[in-house]
Amino acid sequence: MAVNLAQKYASQLDQIWTHASYTDNWINKKYDFDGVNVVKVYTVTTVAPTDYNRSGTGDRFGGNNELQDTIATYTLTKDKSFKIAIDRGNYEQGMRAKKAGEVMKYQMNEQIIPMIDKDRLATVAAGATAVSQAVTATTDAYQDTLKLNEYLDECKAPLEGRVLWVTPAEYNLIKTAITTNILASGYNDKLVGKGFVGELDGVPVVKVPTSYFPTGVKALMTHRDSLLGVRQVTETRIITDSEFVSGSILLGRFIFGSFILKGKENGVASIVDGSAISS
Repeated sequence: MAVNLAQKYASQLDQIWTHASYTDNWINKKYDFDGVNVVKVYTVTTVAPTDYNRSGTGDRFGGNNELQDTIATYTLTKDKSFKIAIDRGNYEQGMRAKKAGEVMKYQMNEQIIPMIDKDRLATVAAGATAVSQAVTATTDAYQDTLKLNEYLDECKAPLEGRVLWVTPAEYNLIKTAITTNILASGYNDKLVGKGFVGELDGVPVVKVPTSYFPTGVKALMTHRDSLLGVRQVTETRIITDSEFVSGSILLGRFIFGSFILKGKENGVASIVDGSAISS
């Protein structure tokens, strides 16, 4: 005779761990894409000073130089969406565990926020490569990081507003390099808990899962003003009266983009392992 054992499904969902955006606090939000998908930004061209001519009979300032400028064009091209149906019968007969509001939260945390973070980090990585500020990793992770700061120093980027995103493995290498040398006592307290994970030479350090970085990238540094992050449309809806589905329909649409501003393109740098970088 067969023995039929009872089975039960838990009423609580078991979702993967998620994290709030790693990038939202470190992007430029000053430019308005409201009502358009293209923004053109002027960068004026300044002129070098010349010697003032005290004895000149004409223009002692050296002549007029009409103000010149360049124009950079930024176009939103990413337009993503999702649609999830929760049938009323499946909901009722599944111990009512799959509540629409909770599922929407999981969808945002597991899919949408990481998607936008990855796009921004890929933009910074590509920008660093474009201006030849991608440092090939050495055995001294701390010195590699100092090189990133050096690049931003040379372009006169303010210290306030910089951020260093690192993989957990690279963070461990940096900390090991510091704590095993004479500078250990001066840095130990700075590389722990400040909401991010501390700071290094005045720059906040944010640990980000390796899967968020483009292949081959170990660390990224940028200044907030360099990385333009746009979220033009962030639309989520829960429909409960659809004529096609008995139950709930979850909808989402997101138009977004990230760009390195042309005038501040040198405000990005990276540490790479030398392999091919892809986004």
